[in-house]
Amino acid sequence: MEYNAKDMSLEELVRRAKRKDDASFTILIHKIENEMYSLAKMRLYENEDIYEAMQNSIILIYKNIKKLKDEKLFRTWAMRILINESLKIIKKKKIDLEKYTTFDEKTSVSDYRIDEIESRKNLECLLKCLNESEKVVITLYYGKKYTTKDIAEILAESEGTIKSRMSRARLKLKKYIEEEHLYE
Repeated sequence: MEYNAKDMSLEELVRRAKRKDDASFTILIHKIENEMYSLAKMRLYENEDIYEAMQNSIILIYKNIKKLKDEKLFRTWAMRILINESLKIIKKKKIDLEKYTTFDEKTSVSDYRIDEIESRKNLECLLKCLNESEKVVITLYYGKKYTTKDIAEILAESEGTIKSRMSRARLKLKKYIEEEHLYE
């Protein structure tokens, strides 16, 4: 059976996928795969690990989609599964995350203009002053435009915890920017 993905809401696709409609499940995954890739890349950096986390997540989503009670929460639920799978890979490989978020000795933060601050290297440079949990909430909030409520659901933490973490992260970023004279 063939469907026009543009005409179907995510919720309708989830309902159909729950009834083991594989075509709907495939469309559903295609609708979120870029977001999944971006989220996995925030934590894993290497394509092999990113695709492993995505593959494992898709399998878990497929096996457990019937357990999802509210179809509107599918995207949040799927991203939470992906984060958990990414963490498993990090633990398994004991990845040294610092080596992925630092520049070589020849590169200086002040070498970059402020209008380039959103480029990937500059963003990574800024994010290096944050711990892993702060990086995740800042990236989900500003990069992926999730609300604090959505982030709390994805990370299975209270919204107050997310707001506190974001506040601490913003203060750290502000201090880092001032110390590195990024606005000069």
